[in-house]
Amino acid sequence: MPARVKRLSRTESVAQTRTRLLDAAEEVFAEHGFGATTLERIAERAGYTRGAVYANFASKDDLFLAVLDRWLDDDIEHGGRINAESPSVRDAFDRLRELPGNRFADRNRFLLLTEFRLYALRNPEVAPRLAEYERRGIAWYTDAIRARAADLPVPAEQLAAIVLAMENGIATLAHVAPDTVRHDAFVDALEMLTGLR
Repeated sequence: MPARVKRLSRTESVAQTRTRLLDAAEEVFAEHGFGATTLERIAERAGYTRGAVYANFASKDDLFLAVLDRWLDDDIEHGGRINAESPSVRDAFDRLRELPGNRFADRNRFLLLTEFRLYALRNPEVAPRLAEYERRGIAWYTDAIRARAADLPVPAEQLAAIVLAMENGIATLAHVAPDTVRHDAFVDALEMLTGLR
């Protein structure tokens, strides 16, 4: 008698559909950019109808922001591991140097985020949702700074915002002028900022 295939619960089925849609969205957004991507293309890539997309996401903006949130969740998890497994700030910097650059060194990811930032600046109804994503990044950096530094010349939130701005600026320059600015220059900047160089 053939083994019975376990049926997914409703919750598991919804989670699986959402994951497949997010996976497909990452691929299609990377191939076509935010503006040129359609929900139909994403649904087709995931093997669903457009209705399945709307059952999980209110709009293309909503789906893209969910992709950004997933990327940030992964960054936070990975960064947390580095922080927890590094006995000192110097060790953490050494581990960061082993990576292929900062979080935005991936060209597709960088282009998508840049395109969506411009889109949000032109669409006031989207801007607050993107601002929430940026606040999450600052909060993550704030927690990491507080975990490593007791005596700061400025509030941790202010320093975290500076670090995030520096990371984005270095990524921009490294993509535009890679012969002049390397992606791992972000770690150089962190070392100079902390005085560990």
